[in-house]
Formats: sequence, structure tokens, C-alpha cells
Amino acid sequence: NKKRFEDVHSSFKFAIFQLSNNKTPTSNFKAKFMIQSGDNILKEITRDLKDIKENPYKGIELNIDQIKKLSPIQESIIEFKDNKEFSLINKMFSQFSVLSEEYIDFGVGLNLTNYKALYKEYNNKNFIFLYQGANIHQFNSRFFEDKGAKESSKLLWIDKEGLEKVLTEDNEHPNERIIYRKIARNTGERTMISTLCPKNFYCIELLYINYEKTSISIYKKLFIISIFNSSVFDFLLRRFVDSNVLKSCLYQCPMPQPEEKDILANPLYLALIKNTSLLIAKNDPLNFSNLLYLKHFEFSKEKVNKILNLNVEDEFFKEKENENNFIVASLYALAKEDFVILLSDFKAVKNKKGEDYILSLIKGYENYLLNNKSF
Repeated sequence: NKKRFEDVHSSFKFAIFQLSNNKTPTSNFKAKFMIQSGDNILKEITRDLKDIKENPYKGIELNIDQIKKLSPIQESIIEFKDNKEFSLINKMFSQFSVLSEEYIDFGVGLNLTNYKALYKEYNNKNFIFLYQGANIHQFNSRFFEDKGAKESSKLLWIDKEGLEKVLTEDNEHPNERIIYRKIARNTGERTMISTLCPKNFYCIELLYINYEKTSISIYKKLFIISIFNSSVFDFLLRRFVDSNVLKSCLYQCPMPQPEEKDILANPLYLALIKNTSLLIAKNDPLNFSNLLYLKHFEFSKEKVNKILNLNVEDEFFKEKENENNFIVASLYALAKEDFVILLSDFKAVKNKKGEDYILSLIKGYENYLLNNKSF
């Protein structure tokens, strides 16, 4: 909106759909998104119509079949900045099927209002910590120790017996679970914020947590977090998110969905989950250092000790996170030019970390492609 319509809140977005009153039925139309206050598109269309120009309409050409392909659940029209972004999203959707509930299912944590009487603001040996959205960050289950996070939300616990009474059988808490923030923005640094929730912890409704009717492989969980926390998946997810990462948003995004045996047999998948285990363990070694001793990772005890003694801000971890982003980009068959288009969507990252940071990512991906001869 950007104050084009002064009486409407600026957070609302508008698009122009352009159709002709033809006698012949058509499923095609043009659309213009992200109209800014300084755009002259309405004047241009009106002028060109008056001048009987052959193609007066502006924007991206769409059709009904494309809409259904790119939004299989909601059948809603995705917002595209330009034709390059439109082509990139089509390319990414052609690589994988959309995420399935059969592959991984999520539900929200405990309702704050319904179970208010059970919550405690102090700890006790019989209590279980309840994660809130602000308590986690990407690969970080100890974000509540961050100064900013401490100031923005209080910590909550619940009596173990009380929790067991309100949980369903497929939603109990003994295993590590994937959790992700429900509240998000599609214009922030990141929209998807996910990590592992430690054993014998739970969460409130501001987080989604994976259901486990049957036990899910830890390798599979690490793989899902690897994809979720990538800039590539985030770019896709932003097409569907406004202020909440609902399940209906998640299950419209295409992503690889291998099971444990496929993950362990694929060198790229194995590299992803090894990196993710490092990133999770360095933030919460007390609960997750055991990840580094998983059989198929083959880290020596000396290597594990060396890694865990590194500062959490060490360049080693930044390199591993970047490598994950590059691997996921290559899985979606992105060329360097595609990666440039994708990163342009993360304006908040550029504003915070600067142009040089974005250029370093582009150069890093270019080198990754050259070294791995993907293209």
C-alpha cells in the first residue's frame, strides 16, 4: 500500500489484476504486485487503453494452472516482484513435491489461556521447561539466555504430572522434537526459525512442535531443520506467510523428503545434517553434544572436544551455516544468477549486515558450484 490509499493501513498490500472482456474464454490474466506510492501504473494503463495500444496491460502474465501448481492447498496467487522472481519460483517448484503431512506433521503447543493455572514462573526439580517463541532462534534452543530475549519474555515451567495429563499419546515429550516459531514476518531477516527441542521439554502455542505417533529418526529431524533454516526454503515460505507460519503455509512449499536410509546414502544430505548437528550442539552442548557422537557422523572424541571448545561466534560455525545454504541452493538446482535474485528478497539482512555480506554469500556460492561442478 505504502500510503497509496491513505485511509487504509500501510501494512495491507494491493495488486492489480488486468482482464479483457473477450468473447473467447481464457484462463490467462496479468497481475502487478508490490505497487508503490510513486508508481504510475494506473495512469499508464489508462493512457494505453485510450490510445488503443495492442498490449496496454502491465505486469506478470499468469494463468489458473500456474496458480494451482504454485499454491496447491490455498490456490491463492503468490506475490511476485518481477518476471525473474516468477521464473525462479517456478524453477524451484519443479524440483520437488510440496511438503507432506505424512512426511512430518506439526501441531501447536499448550494453549496459554486454557492451561494458565498450570504454568509456573519459577523452576523446581519436578518441573518441565516450556519454550516460547522468543526462547529459540535458528539452531538455538538456548536463545532465552540471550540478553534481548531475556528482556522480551518471561520464562515458564509446568509440573511434569500436569503436562502428562493434558498431552495426547502422539504428542508426549520424551524425545527431541523439531520446533519452529509460529509468529513471523515475510520481510524480516528470517521467516522460518526452527531448532531441536531437547528431551523432556515442551512448548506453548507460540511454537509448532512435530507430532510423533511413531518414532522419527534423529537424522530425519536434523535434515528437516537443515532445509527449514536455509535461505532457500525461507524464500519459498515467504510467498505464503503474512504474520504466522501456519501449517497451511508450510505444506505449500516444495522440499526434498528423504527417509533415514536415503539421507545416510546421500553425501550432500549427510553433509547437511552433520553441519546442523554442529550448529545445534554449539548453542546447547548440555543437551545436544550427544548429536556429535551419532554413529554415521564419525567425529572422533578429540574432534568433538575441539569443536565444543570453540567460541559460539567462531568463523567455523558461520562457514558451516553458509555451506548448508549453498548445499540446499544446489539441491534446488539454483545457478549463481538465481541465488542473486533469491538474496535480493532479504532486504533486512542486507540492511543489517551490509552489501559486502551479501556479495560474500554470492561469491561463496559461486565457488561452491565451481568446486562441486554442479553447473
